Amino acid sequence: MKKTLIIALLALTAMAGQAKVKTVVWENPTTEYGTSYGDGFFNLSLDITKVELKETETLVYMTVSQRSDYSKYWYQFSGKTFLKAGNTQYFIISADGTELDKHCQTGKDGKADVVLHFQPLPLNTKVFDFSEGDSKGDWQIKGIKPVSERWKQLFPSYWRDDKGDWKIAFLEDCAIYDCQFWDYRQSNVNPKTGQAEMILTNGKEELKVSIGKDRKGFRTMQIGNRKVVYSMITSRFMPDYPTKDTRTGFVDTHYQTDTVTFIGWLKDMPESMKKKGNEYSISVYDNIFDDNSKNISYGKMDDLGRFVMKIPMLNSSEVFYDWDRTYIRTLFEPGKTYFMLYDFKEGRRYFMGDDCRLQNETLAHPISWGFRYPDERDMDKEKALAFMQGLKENEAEALSQLEKVIAVRPNVSDRYINYLKGHYQMDVCRNLMQGRYFMKHRDVPAEIMDYVNPHWQQLRRPYTLYRDFGTFRRDYIDKFIADRYYIRVGETYTIGTSLLYPVILRKYRDEGKVKITDEELDIVQRYAEGFCKYSCYVTEDEEAKKAHDAFFESDLVKQFSAIYGREDVEKALKEEYPLSFVYFSLSVLDSIDCDQDMRDIIIVNRLSNVLERSREPLSDHIMQFMEENVKMPAAKDYVKAQNEKYLAIQRRDISKSPSLKSAEDVANMSDGEKILRKLIEPYKGKTILLDIWGTWCGPCKEGLKHSQEEYKRLKDYDIVYLYLANGSPEEAWKNVIKEYEVLGDNVVHYNLPQDQQQAVENFVGITGYPTYRLIDGDGNVLDVNADPRYDLDGLAKLLDKMNARKE
Repeated sequence: MKKTLIIALLALTAMAGQAKVKTVVWENPTTEYGTSYGDGFFNLSLDITKVELKETETLVYMTVSQRSDYSKYWYQFSGKTFLKAGNTQYFIISADGTELDKHCQTGKDGKADVVLHFQPLPLNTKVFDFSEGDSKGDWQIKGIKPVSERWKQLFPSYWRDDKGDWKIAFLEDCAIYDCQFWDYRQSNVNPKTGQAEMILTNGKEELKVSIGKDRKGFRTMQIGNRKVVYSMITSRFMPDYPTKDTRTGFVDTHYQTDTVTFIGWLKDMPESMKKKGNEYSISVYDNIFDDNSKNISYGKMDDLGRFVMKIPMLNSSEVFYDWDRTYIRTLFEPGKTYFMLYDFKEGRRYFMGDDCRLQNETLAHPISWGFRYPDERDMDKEKALAFMQGLKENEAEALSQLEKVIAVRPNVSDRYINYLKGHYQMDVCRNLMQGRYFMKHRDVPAEIMDYVNPHWQQLRRPYTLYRDFGTFRRDYIDKFIADRYYIRVGETYTIGTSLLYPVILRKYRDEGKVKITDEELDIVQRYAEGFCKYSCYVTEDEEAKKAHDAFFESDLVKQFSAIYGREDVEKALKEEYPLSFVYFSLSVLDSIDCDQDMRDIIIVNRLSNVLERSREPLSDHIMQFMEENVKMPAAKDYVKAQNEKYLAIQRRDISKSPSLKSAEDVANMSDGEKILRKLIEPYKGKTILLDIWGTWCGPCKEGLKHSQEEYKRLKDYDIVYLYLANGSPEEAWKNVIKEYEVLGDNVVHYNLPQDQQQAVENFVGITGYPTYRLIDGDGNVLDVNADPRYDLDGLAKLLDKMNARKE
């Protein structure tokens, strides 16, 4: 009996002891400063999700995350980590979910949830700091406090309405309202009640603001004539929206350029970010007309990091924000105004505007970046299907993360969900069609096309939504063109342009422009098919060579030559030749279900390619074709603007420029070394930068585009720039030189006959275009990296070394 009583008393005593143990919990506490609030893409972010204050210990719950894609990243917490309240430090005891002083990895989603155990803070603590390591640790978070304490704080504070949109902010030096910065003309705050009376001004108007008492994070505010109840935003990103947005579409201007007004504030930028310059950049990729020459807009920041930009937008489009500092990827809709706060100190990332919910959601839960890309060439069917399976797995991982977001935030908008799903589909399709160039003989397995085709048929509108659409569209259509018109000989390919001859001549006959009989059209048809079959062959194949010779010595070829030699036929075929790829494209569009917009886009892209390659204005015939076949006003305007550009270039006369040299001095010469020696003879004693390029070469022209920058950077080195053009028509050659201002007293251009050009290239030993070589003052061609496109500073250092050797 006594034993039972003693046990009962002991149990009651233990329970009484347990009842005295208190736990104070802070859910999603707020912070005032953090060194881990950088871009979150190239650096890990650290967020405190909960704090538990106990008599025996203090628990800090954290999420370590990298936001760029779904991969593993390493991180480490020091065993010297501590909390600081007042002047007292409370050191770490242990950790759950990680090991102290060891490299640990996030999960596959780029995140890791950890719990750090510290010596106990006083239970009545209202605010404390976190430091990983010593006081100069890699991670520091200061001003950690419960949201109930933040509610009392008016400066700084951020507020949203009952729909969940950010509407106003009160900061120490200004207010933000209606996407504008406002100064305080008057600000009276009652220190006891927290109520305030303010007069705000933006230089043009005044706004009276009355702010009521705090009611657990809610305050009634009279702003001008509007009386509203706002709730305080205490999280780094916008919290859940209270209602569901079920819209699915995006603004569609039908590809008529409009403007986005973008106001931003990079608040409390660290010095490392300020050193990157005072301009903020927005990149908008043109995936419709493939004109990215002006895809970046810049806004000049003031000393506080504030800016205003007017950004031309063809339609609702994916945009990229200042990759050096903020690295945001989202979408803009034309005609709208957006205000973005990017706070480096508090880590806050908010959008304000009349319809910016999607932008806030992509900030809080970013788009996964970049699925896998082919990593080997000549993939057979098995490897190609394995590549597709890997992409599907990437997509499944991204969609799994999206489902987790939806589970946690059931009110996330349908536009966000559909936009991300569409993005991931486009990423897979783009990489699959890019993978074609890595597959053996570019043969795409039917299983891949069975996957891609339905996605093509269900493309989201407008077509500008996803940057990757432009690449996917080009590669997808080119695959069908290749299947129908490309001829493979060994490991090389040629295009069967002659297959268009009967189509063109039949069309011209119907229009009364060419006189040709059905029998003659049959000859043209049989010639075109034979030409494609026999014109290309592997030189080692004797049987193929015999078949080639027999065909070109046949009566059929002689009959075709007679038809082609007629003035009306030759004119028709030459007139239509630049439109070859337009016709190739149009011939496959009906089979892949293209609407008129897509047809217009494809025609304009092909015409742009003609302009890009020829660097000459389009003929009247081609312009008339465009007028008759393109319906989209924006597409027509684009072609006309591009054509006017080249008309203006063509009108400019540089025939008397000393930079353009005649090849007369090397006439009748055939030895490549002797030709080059003769060309550089006038510049003995000078350093020569040789650039071998061609008007048909995209990378060559991209390099020439930056010529003036190159000349300016290297102006102190007494260089002669020698340009030798490969396979470049005279007019196109001159037009490229004019377009990019590749002229100057120390600039020399030659457009040699092809056999002489080839001889020089053989001597120099080029492996691709462009090729750059440095030639010293003694005429020696140096085996050094002289490419100025990517490293002008490196080239300058090389020139310094050459000059030092002279001395």
